[in-house]
Amino acid sequence: MAGTKRTWLWVIGGAAVFILIAIVGIAAVSVLYVSRHVQATTMSIGDAIATFESARGRFGQQQPLYELDDEEQPFTTVDLTSLPSSTDRPSALFIQAWNPDEARLVKMSIPFWLLRLAPADMKVDARTDSRHFDFHDLHLDIEQLDRIGPALVMDYRNENGVRVLLWTD
Repeated sequence: MAGTKRTWLWVIGGAAVFILIAIVGIAAVSVLYVSRHVQATTMSIGDAIATFESARGRFGQQQPLYELDDEEQPFTTVDLTSLPSSTDRPSALFIQAWNPDEARLVKMSIPFWLLRLAPADMKVDARTDSRHFDFHDLHLDIEQLDRIGPALVMDYRNENGVRVLLWTD
């Protein structure tokens, strides 16, 4: 009987150590992911404009797939199902946001494999304070974005100088 109790203690102790190692591993992977996929840089407005124009330039005169109405609610500018399929599949969703109050440019990439794991009604919220780009309820159709291929998803600017650019590539 004493041997059985000792065995259970080893099992419980081993499980606790395994869970602790898993938590530390998940934290390390999260830090590595953020360090590779998110960049925040302080820069002048001129440099920020050049960065946006460079990213936007690859799409030429292509109109964004999403825009915001007068109440800053997103809507699709075209029926995504009507767009032709591309043989070129995007690898990531890129987000570039400029905050003029802090003179900070944030760049983020989200791999498509991670987007496919996200819920179908994934929400991206870029709020930072009361004078911000309010990105509520943008329901990205990941399957359609994947099918369409590289595309300009959104190019948003407001009167406070905030700018947000989303694209797939």
